[in-house]
Amino acid sequence: MNYNKIGRDKKVLLWLSVPLLLLLLQLGCPGEKEESTAKKREFSLPVQIGKVVFLDVMDQVRTVGNIQANQRVVINAEVAGQVSKIPIEEGMRVRKEALLAVIDPREYQLELERLQTDLSVAKIEYEKALEGLRLEDKEKLEAQVNADESALELAEKEQERFEKLMAEGFVSQSELDQAVDRARRARDALQISKAALNAGMSSREEDIEQKKSAVDGIEKRIDMARLDLVKASVKAPFDGVVIAKKIEQGAYASAGTPVVEMIGSSRLKAILEMPQGYRGKLKKLESAEFLAKELNRKFKYGKNLAGNLRVIPDANIYSGNIKVQIDLPKPDPSLFPGVNLEAVMNFGVRKNVLHVPSIALVIGDRGTVVYIMKNKKAHLVPVKAYKERNGYVEIEDFTGQLGPDADLILRGSGAVFPGANVFSTNLSPEARTPFNAASKGAEADTKPAKSPET
Repeated sequence: MNYNKIGRDKKVLLWLSVPLLLLLLQLGCPGEKEESTAKKREFSLPVQIGKVVFLDVMDQVRTVGNIQANQRVVINAEVAGQVSKIPIEEGMRVRKEALLAVIDPREYQLELERLQTDLSVAKIEYEKALEGLRLEDKEKLEAQVNADESALELAEKEQERFEKLMAEGFVSQSELDQAVDRARRARDALQISKAALNAGMSSREEDIEQKKSAVDGIEKRIDMARLDLVKASVKAPFDGVVIAKKIEQGAYASAGTPVVEMIGSSRLKAILEMPQGYRGKLKKLESAEFLAKELNRKFKYGKNLAGNLRVIPDANIYSGNIKVQIDLPKPDPSLFPGVNLEAVMNFGVRKNVLHVPSIALVIGDRGTVVYIMKNKKAHLVPVKAYKERNGYVEIEDFTGQLGPDADLILRGSGAVFPGANVFSTNLSPEARTPFNAASKGAEADTKPAKSPET
């Protein structure tokens, strides 16, 4: 017998039987495979459960800006002439009515003196018109009237005598007619002389009005000349600071030429930039605290603050922020335009504002969401996140699913997905409010809520 051949056949048979045995084992144990698959399907994620909280929040916003002058003007020359004097320098503080520049006043002074002389002459002519003729002319006209009255009296007596003589037949009718004509002419002469006397006693009304108008016109021109003389001295319209000289001494200035640019120092305003969302809250602004770091000055405004505030209608097209102007009545004397400011705007306390722990917030492809546990499964709730305060984020639950009884997934929220099986690692989730943001003065960060690490 060939024992070597028999040994080789046994080895081959053994190697062929091993895979067959494994196959039979797999086919003979179907229950174990189904049990393993079921276990995989029942796999659950461990999570930590918590509750939403409702906090009283001090509604504040931090913003930055600067101080600007409430009054800023460019003062122009109102009369033409050579600038003979500029007694100011840039950066100089000036009081109201302080002299800023002088335009050569000699031309305007001479014009005023000439008009005053013309006025004196016009007044004399007007007075003459009111008084009438001179005394000698008046006496001459009165004498003529007396003579004409005597001539008329004589002519009337002669007419009466001729009438009697004609009735007695001593004179003819033609002689009587001549006597009547002489009486008529004497009567007309008297009437003319009386009219001349009346005209001499008083000038015509038209002449009086004309001379009066001439006097009035010269007086108005004198007022204008005085005003031009005053305008030759350029003065400060208010207390302020000279920021630029627009013309130099010796230059010629026309009416309207810029002379000096200045800003007011008695009235200042703060220009601040803040988020667009606060536009509707500005009427509820209670107080504002300011810090000027450059001057190491703090100041606060509270009373009637909303009445001194307005929105500048040019929102930043890149950030979407708005600019707000706040008038600063009776500002600190150390403040001046250009100083940078930091401000905290206080809008009061908002009650029972919905918050979640920052670790519960998930930001991903689905947006900003949190997860709650319902029937041992993870359920997605979309939210809008706002400010973060001491580990809690203010949110808006626009689907209304986050009530006090909701089981909020805290740790593990970044690993779950909608419909995933979850189980709680804490048996008794606490629903207490850990702090009160309003009562403890929690800082209100104006920056958008940071995305928590998940």
